[in-house]
Order: sequence, then C-alpha cells, then structure tokens
Amino acid sequence: MNDNFLNFLSSESIEFTTGVQLSKFSYFKTGGTASVIIFPDSQKQLSLCFKWIDNHDLAFKVIGDTCNVMFLDNVDYGIFISTTRISSIFYNSDKSIITAECGALLPELSRFALSYSVTGFEGFEGIPGTVGAAVFMNAGAYGDEIKSVIDSLDVLLPDGTLKTYSLKQLRLSHRNSIFRSENKNEIIVCARFKANIGHLLTIYNRMSLLHAKRHKYQEWMYPTLGSIYSGSIYRSLAKKDLYYKFISSIYYLVFYKLKLFRREAPDNRKWLNDFTVKRFGITYDKQPFSNKDMNTLINNDHSTDDLLDYLDQLHELIGNDIPIENEIVKKF
Repeated sequence: MNDNFLNFLSSESIEFTTGVQLSKFSYFKTGGTASVIIFPDSQKQLSLCFKWIDNHDLAFKVIGDTCNVMFLDNVDYGIFISTTRISSIFYNSDKSIITAECGALLPELSRFALSYSVTGFEGFEGIPGTVGAAVFMNAGAYGDEIKSVIDSLDVLLPDGTLKTYSLKQLRLSHRNSIFRSENKNEIIVCARFKANIGHLLTIYNRMSLLHAKRHKYQEWMYPTLGSIYSGSIYRSLAKKDLYYKFISSIYYLVFYKLKLFRREAPDNRKWLNDFTVKRFGITYDKQPFSNKDMNTLINNDHSTDDLLDYLDQLHELIGNDIPIENEIVKKF
C-alpha cells in the first residue's frame, strides 16, 4: 500500500484499516485480503479520498454493506472505500422530500419513512443494503422499487464537484440503472425520495406482513447474498423442459396454490430442489444453495470456487434469460 496515501488519510483524520481479511469483514464471509478499507464519515472526507485517488491514478472500488457482493478467496484486493458511515437521513416536510445519504441502510430508510407516515418504502424494510447500492441496481421487493419513489440524486465527481441526476436521467429499469450499465467514474453520495403521505397504521401493517414473509421465505441460517437472479430459476428452467414444467407446476399448485396438505405453504422447496438437481444434472460436493430456493447462495464453509462452479452450471442452463443480481468482485 502507498505510504503517502495512508499518510494523507491520517492527516485528514479519515479512518482506515489495512490488511483486512474479507472473509471476516464481508456480509457473505468470503474473500481474500483487502490492502486497505477507508471509512469516510462525511461527504467532504469522501471527496478528499476520491480526489487523491484519482489524481494518483489508483484503482479502487466503492462498497456499502457488501450484502450483494461476493469477494473471491485467495485474491489480494487493493483499495476499498466504504460508505457505511455516511448515513444521515433527513425529511423536508415543506418540499415533501426525504434525503438519504449513500451509506444509509434501506431498513433504516423504510422505518424513517414509516415514522412520518410516508408510503412506498414498506418493501425495503427487509433488504439489507445501502441507499447507494439500492439506486445502483434499482433494488426492490414485494412490488416496491427505488424507481417508484426516487426523485433525484447527487453524485461526486473526481474533481470534488457534485452532479445531479433526475429520475429520467437515472434510466432505472428492472435491477438496473445508468450506473450499472455504464462504467462511470462517479460516486453516489445522496438520494432524494418523494414523500407521499399515507395512513400510518396501513403502512405499519403492510411492513409487518412483508417482514414476516421475508423471514419465512428468505434464508437466515447461513450467510447469503439473497437472490442470485432477479427472477425465478424454476420458471426459467421450465421454459426449456416440458416434463419439468409439468412436474413443477403440479408442485406449485398442490403446495402453494391449493395448499392441499397443510394450511400454510411450505417454507422450503427441498423436494423441488432435489428434483431439479437430478433432472438437470447439477453437481456439487456440498449443497451451495438454500433449501428455501435454489436462487439463493449460501456459505456453509464453502470455497468461492465451489460457489462459482454452481453459478457456472446455472448460467449454462439459464443463459441470459434472467439478469443476475449478485456481483462477483474480481481482482482490480
């Protein structure tokens, strides 16, 4: 690591940690070593970091809560800038706008909106990501998406100036934005959201319902990255195999639609997963996905090579039928 850079960070009182073991630091508990992770606690500190790095032509990557990224084992990474300490949220009732900084967590934003009876954020309560990352991929769940509530946002340019994007300029689509489709040398610093007032109890009840659903159908026993693909793996495979389509349709009808053998739908798909693995010849030494959904990677002491092998098998079967949500961080 460049000693001049570390001296610069110290001189500006910008916190950093060197030699970070990512398998202990990251949400998914994988990865080699990061030479340094920087933790600016304000937009000013973030700007100072960005300027210095850009002026000295250093490679870096911005990270948030890391809940949607997989770092590779045995890879030595360079500089990461974490936005998690730039996390303030404000409400302007006169303009009906909520402003959230890039490192604010979506569950906190959702609950903040609830406290002011602002609707449209209920589905974000269970998404463990930051506002910056959520805009980057137009995150959403249960019918709520960032593009439905965002008004505009500011990004930081290398020279320290701010640039504002309108909703239209963000080009938000299903799990995509201008930042994901184009490699821009910009850092999202804050987003402004439309504050549409609803009924407090109605918002609270919907948020409670979605919270319970997410806990039931999402993996919580092992570290996970959530959904691999922004769509159903089972539905995509059914398009390619009529027999599989017939069996999986009967399974869905019996257990989820009609619920013939129990009052509640099952909270896992183990039978369907086992059938899918056998039908399509998917191989592994240790199951790399959740019993609840083959679309959810788990880390049960897996190596990232094993997990990548499973992803490669899925891609061979599915192709580009549905877009991938998770990011695999390669050496940079």
